[in-house]
Amino acid sequence: MKHLVLAGGGHGHILLLKKFAKKPLCGVEVTLITDYPKQYYSGMLAGYVEGIYCEEEMAFDVRALAEAAGVNYIETDIRTIDRENNAVITDSGEITYDILSMNLGVRSQEPFLLERREASYVKPIARTVAFKKQLDKASGLKEKRLVIVGGGASGVELALALKVAYDFREVLLLTSGEVAKNMNPASRARLRRLLKDKGIDLYESTTVRGVDGEKVQAEDEAYAYDYLILSTGFTGVEVEYKGFDLTESNYVYVDSHLKAAPNIFAMGDMVTLKDWPRLPKAGVFAIRQAPILYHNLMKALAGEEDLRSYTPQENYLQIINGGGKKALFNRGSFSLYGHIPWLIKDIIDRRYMK
Repeated sequence: MKHLVLAGGGHGHILLLKKFAKKPLCGVEVTLITDYPKQYYSGMLAGYVEGIYCEEEMAFDVRALAEAAGVNYIETDIRTIDRENNAVITDSGEITYDILSMNLGVRSQEPFLLERREASYVKPIARTVAFKKQLDKASGLKEKRLVIVGGGASGVELALALKVAYDFREVLLLTSGEVAKNMNPASRARLRRLLKDKGIDLYESTTVRGVDGEKVQAEDEAYAYDYLILSTGFTGVEVEYKGFDLTESNYVYVDSHLKAAPNIFAMGDMVTLKDWPRLPKAGVFAIRQAPILYHNLMKALAGEEDLRSYTPQENYLQIINGGGKKALFNRGSFSLYGHIPWLIKDIIDRRYMK
C-alpha cells in the first residue's frame, strides 16, 4: 500500500482533506503532519481583529477534517525532510513516504528580539489571534499608542482594523518604502487618505533599526509604544530540507507541475516557482495552485504522467479591508473603495471557508 504524507496543514491540504472526505482514496494510506490543529485564513484576519468574524469563522479544524477524510492525523513539529531517504523527521519520530506533498506556509522575518508580550510578529497567524485576545482583556486602550511596522497589505489592514476595534489614542504605521507598494498609484493614494481620515499617522521611507521594550528606533527618531505589531516580511519555515533546491530564504524550488522531486510536490507561499521566481507571496496564487496539486497527486499515485501545469495570472485581485465594512479593490490599474468591494470580499471569503 502506498503511503502519501501531507506535510503541513495549509490551505492546499485543506482542499485535499475535503476531496478525500467526498471521495476516499483506495489502496493508499494518507498521513497529515501539522504543528497546530487550526488553519487560519489570512484573508479574514483583519475582519476577525475588527470583530466582524469570530475565530471559528476564519479557522479550519484540521483534526476534524482529517478524521472525516480517514486521514491519519499527527500533531507535532517537523524538523527535517530528507529527500534521499523519503523521510519526514519530526519531534515524534520519523515517518517515511512513497509520495510527499508539502504545504508548510511561511513565518515572519524576525529581525528584532521582542521583550514584551505587548509586542508581536504577525505570523504565524496564531500570534495575531493571541494578540487580539490580549487586547480584549486590556483596559484603558483609548490612552495607549499602537505602533505597526510594515506598510504592506497586512500591516495596513491590521492598522485600520485595530484602530476601528480598539480606538487607540494613537496608531502609527511605519514603512521603509511606500505604503502598499505592490498596488497601483491610485490605490496607494486612496490608502494614504484613508489612513489619515481614520487618524492613523503614516511614516513612509522610515527604516526601523531596532526595537526594545519601550520604543521602536528608526534612523533619526525613536517611537515609544504601548503595543507593537511587526509585519516585516516573510521567510521560509524553520525546516531542514535535505537534498532540495532552495532559495536563500529557505523556499523550496518547484517546477510548473509543483514538483520539487519526482515523488515530492509542494505549493503555496513555501515554494518558489522556477519559471516565475519573483512571484509575490500572495494567497490568490496558492488558492489556484491547490486544484493543480490535487490533480497531480492523484496522477502520481496512479502512476500516470499527464500532469497539469500551473501558470500564475498576470493581474491579480487585491481587496484590502478598510474597516467599518468598507474595502479597497485593486486590480491592474483599476481602484475602487467603498462598501461594495467589502461585500465582494465577504462573499469570496465566506464561500472559501465552506
